[in-house]
Amino acid sequence: MADRCDDPLFGEVPDRVLLSNAPLVRVLGQVKFPRISKIAEESYIADFQEAIRDEYPHFQSDTIQGVDIVIDGNEVKHRQVTTVVWRFFDARRVLRVSLGPDAITLETASYVSRDDFLSRFEFILGKLVETIRPKLVQRVGFRYVDRLQDPDDLEVMSDLIHQELLNVLQSGLVEHIDFSMTEITGSTKEGKIIARYGLAPPKFSHDVEMAPPVDVKSWVLDVDSYSTNCEGQIFDTQMLCAELDKVAARAYAFFRWSVTEKFLERFGVK
Repeated sequence: MADRCDDPLFGEVPDRVLLSNAPLVRVLGQVKFPRISKIAEESYIADFQEAIRDEYPHFQSDTIQGVDIVIDGNEVKHRQVTTVVWRFFDARRVLRVSLGPDAITLETASYVSRDDFLSRFEFILGKLVETIRPKLVQRVGFRYVDRLQDPDDLEVMSDLIHQELLNVLQSGLVEHIDFSMTEITGSTKEGKIIARYGLAPPKFSHDVEMAPPVDVKSWVLDVDSYSTNCEGQIFDTQMLCAELDKVAARAYAFFRWSVTEKFLERFGVK
């Protein structure tokens, strides 16, 4: 097993280890492409649905409200926008594919391995190429969310998490602190990384989609690694899977930099 790397942003990625009981809440991979407005039409995405229906038989649509910022001369205007996102689920509703006008996303709450995840994403991307035919790539990203919520784990966080991420929590005050959340954004060898980590009170979530609230105090590590190095390239399935593997590896490097050997032992290193 490779040791913790000194530089999680540009250094060598440690060898992967499998954890039999990893505290993962959700894993997400995403490919963004230039906006295709017709994706909002159900008839337009029907062939894509049919192409993946054996693997993802459940289908629904979500309407998401947002705000666009429009600059008109010296005036900044806010415009309400509505986006339709198509959702496709596997039979057990563990895997979810989301197709919007400018992105395709795969996420799961039951992560097996990176190889398994990328294999599933490769299938989805291939069907997207066959049916919707996006032409260019804008960005690829990979995101892991881990959460500690067992009181026994929270009591010994200084044994499980490296001190750089604990701040005041390493002082022995953890039982008296209700909330402590940190967010960092930095450059990496592959692109950028956003990491959010800290202690959250019961029924709180920094992102309800990625980490639904729980009824107890918890410590969360949310690592989002992405790259724009492939921006403007042809939308090619093999290239995209290779890029996803790279940004996933960088997110994993940050995770391994964050946790101790005792963490790996606690969650069943194989």
